[in-house]
Amino acid sequence: MLTTTVLVLWKLILPLLVLVAVLDWLTASQQRRIRILHRTGSSQRAIAARLNVSRYRVSKALAS
Repeated sequence: MLTTTVLVLWKLILPLLVLVAVLDWLTASQQRRIRILHRTGSSQRAIAARLNVSRYRVSKALAS
């Protein structure tokens, strides 16, 4: 019974968590996006390509 309740709650909460994550990403500043991608292991070159900015801007964002 408890397992069923947990699964139902999970199915209700998961879409909300995904929505919050997407809204957070869309409203994040460019500098914050750069830091997030860097923490996840992306190289500066990959970050620059993904966000369509120069590698210099990525380097400056990570330095500050």
